Amino acid sequence: MISNLILQDTVNGIKNITGADLAVAELDGKVIASTSEELAARRADIEKFAQSKEEIWENGGYCYFKVFDDYQLEYVLVINGKAGEMVGRLAAFQIKNLLIAYTEHFDKDNFVKNLLLDNLLYVDIYNR
Repeated sequence: MISNLILQDTVNGIKNITGADLAVAELDGKVIASTSEELAARRADIEKFAQSKEEIWENGGYCYFKVFDDYQLEYVLVINGKAGEMVGRLAAFQIKNLLIAYTEHFDKDNFVKNLLLDNLLYVDIYNR
């Protein structure tokens, strides 16, 4: 999992660019990064959406998006419905890519493979 600080920084950056309020929550509805306290109050809807089979859901002026990591549901993204579906899709895509980068960074098998294929810089080898 990504640290909450990185998620909060990402959420704040997306809000600064788009002006849309958004939040990232765990599957139990606990909000771990948010730009608005109003979104943290959507816990029941987040839990309901996490249990559903839908990948995108609109309810009460809010859009909900599922964020997967290797077909495993990791987070639910909530965005103010006024901001639109496109901003939510972009934010979900960004968080998904953060998950991928985070897991690759700490993946020992990937490190050994890149070491054998000579795909690493000396600095990366030294850091790991």
